[in-house]
Amino acid sequence: MRKIIVAAGAHVLAAMLLVLPARASLAQTGEGEGTRVVVGGDGREVRVPLEVKRVAPTIPAFAQVTEMLTLGGGRIVAYPERGIGGYFKKVFPDLAASNPRNFSSRSVEDVIASGAQVVFGPGGQFSDEELAQLGRAGAVFVPAAGLGTAEELGRSFMIIGEILGPREAGRAAEFLDYYRGNMELARGLARGVPESGRVGALILFGGGGGFRTINKNDICHEYLEAAGGRNLAAGHALLAGAGGAPVGAEDIVVWAPEVVVVSSREAYDELTGDPALADVPAVRNGRVHVCPSGVFLWAVRSAEGAMMPLWLGTILYPELFAEVDMEGVVTEFYKNFYARELPAAELRAILAPGSGAGE
Repeated sequence: MRKIIVAAGAHVLAAMLLVLPARASLAQTGEGEGTRVVVGGDGREVRVPLEVKRVAPTIPAFAQVTEMLTLGGGRIVAYPERGIGGYFKKVFPDLAASNPRNFSSRSVEDVIASGAQVVFGPGGQFSDEELAQLGRAGAVFVPAAGLGTAEELGRSFMIIGEILGPREAGRAAEFLDYYRGNMELARGLARGVPESGRVGALILFGGGGGFRTINKNDICHEYLEAAGGRNLAAGHALLAGAGGAPVGAEDIVVWAPEVVVVSSREAYDELTGDPALADVPAVRNGRVHVCPSGVFLWAVRSAEGAMMPLWLGTILYPELFAEVDMEGVVTEFYKNFYARELPAAELRAILAPGSGAGE
């Protein structure tokens, strides 16, 4: 049987490079130092240095994208103190050299001390006074486009690429072609599933004291729909600032999901070990799955989420997605976008979290 292994096409990179000057144009400052204009997520133009060597992404996912686009080029001089795990640093060892003092990109004082030229992340993270402080120190802040949808996330990735330079913008365009291609491939394989026959599923985060889920406003809802699934919590109320919508055992029982994806092995053990949930179809039929996690958890707003629709398809509809070789998909992703040849043990650990990939 032919196996589907999705790989990025080099022709896309070359084609997208041809159109980049329309987005990131070259200008000159009064002192004669070269600058470029980058359009931020808010539509405003921001001048960045012609050559950007030192950056400070303010959220972990954008640190991952920076490393991916620069192939571990050692440009991150400050990053969020939380969310950068051991496996991240193993895949991208340049972080230790580029930020030896562990400067935090969420601290204006640290960013200034790090010598960062450009800071980027979601808008609203810094006050006007803090932005003025950065400006006086010679750093600029570029807001991302957003994180709520695949389209917004793609625009944010392109903005990061344009900040980093033409070559990196080309790599971002290549990645977006791959990302969208996976979404379309999943939709195509699940196209024959009637609306009434879609598998009801839940995405659960947490463990060790409760769960949170995602509603229709989360990017993983898009991944689930692309794979032919039905998000049973699509209409669930999302509490502001909660990082997800809290759910109790009674909610899970009422929803009666056929498939559940949990964020960790701890969450898996808590869910499957709860006597109150023993008759939930997903638990009873052994269809509770731990979400893959490598440099980043696939179920959140990160570049590795590009593989999530295909993986979801393989657990929702094994027969329809039988030709998708997830081991091959992951191996090619790491080779093409991280320039890393995955050892077999790491590959197994990514697809079966809890066995050591992130340690």
